[in-house]
Amino acid sequence: MTKKIIIGLLWSLSSVFASQCALAQYPERPIKILVGFAAGGPTDSSARAMADGMSKALGQQVLIDNRPGANAQIAAIELIKSPADGYTLMLASSGTLSVAGARYAKLPYDIERDFAPIGSVAGYPHVLVVPPQSQANDLASLIRLAKSSPTGLTAATTGHANELTVEWLKREANIELTAVLYKGAAAVINDLVAGRVDMALLAPNVVTPMLESKRMKALAVTGANPAAELPGVATMMSSGLPMFELDIWNGLVAPAGTQPAIIDKLNAALKQTLMQPEFQKILAVSGQYAIIDTPAEFKRKYQKEAAHWKKIATDAKLPLL
Repeated sequence: MTKKIIIGLLWSLSSVFASQCALAQYPERPIKILVGFAAGGPTDSSARAMADGMSKALGQQVLIDNRPGANAQIAAIELIKSPADGYTLMLASSGTLSVAGARYAKLPYDIERDFAPIGSVAGYPHVLVVPPQSQANDLASLIRLAKSSPTGLTAATTGHANELTVEWLKREANIELTAVLYKGAAAVINDLVAGRVDMALLAPNVVTPMLESKRMKALAVTGANPAAELPGVATMMSSGLPMFELDIWNGLVAPAGTQPAIIDKLNAALKQTLMQPEFQKILAVSGQYAIIDTPAEFKRKYQKEAAHWKKIATDAKLPLL
């Protein structure tokens, strides 16, 4: 064996040893989690609670860095430009990972190429609501109402996920719906209560106080199971649309190329956090619930949903933005 070969082998072994030592000591400094939404909302509050829990699990500070704007694309660009060393992560929404590809002709990221999945964090269903004076009292009667109307019904939408969900509902229920775009839930509520729009799909924390004051009616939830905070409200699946299951969710990702051992360590810390009753209580305040899975399960979920939404948009002939 020549001297050069021996030196090469020693160098390789020392590199492997150094790498293993670095992994064993990870994390050695604070970890930053990018959030593509402004501070103060339900996503931000759950992100900060998650960061606190992961700080305890990892023994190192985990910080939230809000980078709102451009439908979370600013945060995504920052992530994929960051070193794949486990110190910059992103709390990505279902909009970023599964919806955006169906609505934009070009994105500054590729979900297959640019992200290393760590795990899901939290989710919530949408609630199908109508004005208090609506003749519809459940999903079946809403479908009948839409079919009996010469022009169908109007449906408020507040984003791409809402827009695609309305198109999906049109297809599954074989009804005519005209999407009416709003900038936010507050404007939707005003027009829904006044009867200027026929229906909407809203988050549970938005809907609950309106139901308590009888300012709107809830017909169904889009999740696989009834929502605990909405007793008596059936699921879309049990109300005649057996394939209609939808949750809005978020999950943790790292830049592509992050070492599997780091991903596994982060997933373990995340699971430990999600299982804490205190964290689950914080989620419940905004109608959310914890989703515990593996990196592989998380990736399969957003890949499947991305294909689903792309087909919905294509079938509906929605123009790409």
